[in-house]
Order: sequence, then C-alpha cells, then structure tokens
Amino acid sequence: MPSCARCADKGRSCLYPPSRSKAASSSRPLLSDALRGSLPRVEDGLLAEVAGNTSSRTADLILADDLVLDLDFPLMDSDFAAPSSLDQTFSASTTRADWFLAPETWTISHRVDTSAAMPVGKTTIKKYVALLQTWSERWVTTGSNPFIHAYLYSANSPACVQVAYATLASYIHRTPANTDTILQIVEDRSNDLLRENGAILDRIGAEEWADGGEQEVDLFAQLTRLHALMVYQIIGLFDGDIRSRHVAEGHMAVQDSWAGKLFQSAAKALSKPHAVATHHVDCLPTPSSYSQEQWYLWILSESIRRTWLIAGSLSPVFYALQQRWSACPGGVMYTNRSGLWNAASATEWEKQCLARNVAFLQRFECARLFDEAEPADIDEFGTAILDMTFNGELLHKWRNKSGGL
Repeated sequence: MPSCARCADKGRSCLYPPSRSKAASSSRPLLSDALRGSLPRVEDGLLAEVAGNTSSRTADLILADDLVLDLDFPLMDSDFAAPSSLDQTFSASTTRADWFLAPETWTISHRVDTSAAMPVGKTTIKKYVALLQTWSERWVTTGSNPFIHAYLYSANSPACVQVAYATLASYIHRTPANTDTILQIVEDRSNDLLRENGAILDRIGAEEWADGGEQEVDLFAQLTRLHALMVYQIIGLFDGDIRSRHVAEGHMAVQDSWAGKLFQSAAKALSKPHAVATHHVDCLPTPSSYSQEQWYLWILSESIRRTWLIAGSLSPVFYALQQRWSACPGGVMYTNRSGLWNAASATEWEKQCLARNVAFLQRFECARLFDEAEPADIDEFGTAILDMTFNGELLHKWRNKSGGL
C-alpha cells in the first residue's frame, strides 16, 4: 500500500477510500496529457495527482507576410483525439501530493508541424504589449499582477526588486519635463543589474551584453533578478524611445539566458520530494500547516511558469513587430482556472482545487479549452496566452458559445 510523506513521518498508515466507478464520458480532461487521468482532490488532507507520460515537442517558427505577423502555432494534433473522463478517480498507486511539481510538468513543449498553424495578427500583438504594460503598472499600484503573485514578495523583497519597483513607479508617473531623466535611470539601473549578476559586455561598441554564466544563484534570486530585468525590458523595448530600445535590445540575450536558467533550475529543484522542495519557499511567509506549504510551493512554481512564458515572449514579440517574423520560444504547463491565482489563503486554494477543474495544461494543449470551458472559467493570464497562441476567429467563436467546466 502506498503512503504519503505526512503519514510516514507520523508513523501512521494511509487510508485510501475505495474508488467509485464512473460513467463513460466523451469529454477530455483539462489536466495536461502529462497528468491525464484525474483532477486534484483531497485525500486525507493532501492534494493528489496522477502522473503519466507526455510526448516531446519540437520548435515552431513565427512567420509573417506584409499584412499579418504570423505567430504560427498548430491548433491540434492527435494527442487531443482520445476521449477521457473528467471525473476519473486517482490511482492510489500513483498518488502524490505535489501534482503541480511532477518532473514531467517541467517540459518545454515545441512543435514542428505547422500545417494547422494559424496567424496571430499585428493588432493582437500590440494589444498584448499594452497588456504587459498594464500588468506592470498594476504591480506598482496593487503589489501583484498575473505573473507576480501577491504573496511572492510579501515577506522578502530583495534589493533588485525594490529598485525595479521604485524605478517603474517613477516611470509611470513621469512628465514630459523629466522623461529623459527617468529613461536614463532605467538604463543605468538595468546595466547595474546585469553587472551585479555577472553579465558582461560582449560587444562593447554595439552595447550587447552576455550572461557570464558562472555564478551559483539560488532559485528565488533567479526569479527576482528576472522580474527586475523584465521591468526594464518592457519599458525599454516598448516605450518608443530610440535610445531605450537600443539598450534593451542589447540586454535580450541575458534576459533569455536568465529565463532558461530559471526554468531549468526550477525543474531540478522543485520536482524533488516534498521535504526537499519545501526549503525553496523560505522566501515566503512562514507556513503554519502542510496545506500552506503546498500552497506556497504552488505560488512559487506557478510564478516561475508564468514568468518564463512572459519573459520568453518579449524578444519574439519585439522582433515580430520589427521584422515581421521571429522564432517561437515554445510553451510550458501553467494553471488556467480562474480563482486559483487570486485565492487569499491556502484553505481557499485547496478548496478550489478540490471543487473545480484546475486546467493545468501545456500551452499548446489549451485548444481543448474551446470544447470544455467557458471564457469566464479561464483567468486573465490564461486568456492572454490563448490570444497569443490561437487563431482569432476560433477565439471569437469560443467566446460567443455557451457551456463551461
């Protein structure tokens, strides 16, 4: 009989209720293929998950003609064809608490088959840029946004994040008279951040920086430095100032390197057993229960997933607007279900995981949401990624149909 870590620590036997037979269903699960089989639910106070196999993916290209900037992603493949029940129960032999930390959930997915790919238009890309700018402003005004969780910096706000926050606040409230000064501050603080983290000027004349790559940096520090750099990059790339754009372009290689290292480090550190992984949430408020530890681990891991997706999109979006084509960075798993990101407590988060489908999916698997969910079921981060992944006509039809989870 399998046992969970908490019961093993207390010397108790785990008790698993008998599985209930379910009627056959033609619906498809909103957990990824990597976790196909069931949804998170509570067993003896623990969240459970089932891990299966996931297929590897390969790279897309973002191509464009004169009228449309094509961010080409296939809408479906054979993986989506097999029906499966949303209500299947967990297999006790594969039960684990950290359904969102399984090794297979840290795969970066790519595609080579563009036969079903649909273009994302220039208007959509510009709306996405405006959305990122709005999210940046929201972080200043509310302390959170769809990729920086409200609890992430509630107990520990590193200096680089504080400097980026103050710089962004100054930028948001700039005036025509002080704009040049503010943009110079953005440039100086961005360069300081790179130097402090071992980056070097690779091409001095062109002001192109490269990641030094030799420093050992813990997981939380990798996340915080990337958040800080993203603040400067979103300003520099999309403000419209020529000098700021030039400086931000020179930082792109470091931005992409840091994002890749962060995700690789998270895959290595957070997919370990619960007792080993929990020390990575020391950056968050002290947990008072096992459920709160789980919630904090989800906050950290989901923040990393969402940050990787946003950071990875900055260069492709910029180049797509600049030269009408760019390489697609791929996709990772993230939680689409509305309500989880904004849950105010571990109890509320766990309750929602138990009561509702979390829609924890690889980016390119999210086409199934068009059949299984209503727009209101998906949070604003998931909606933004859908807009940047799938054809506008398909999204329009989905938003005008009824149904839901």
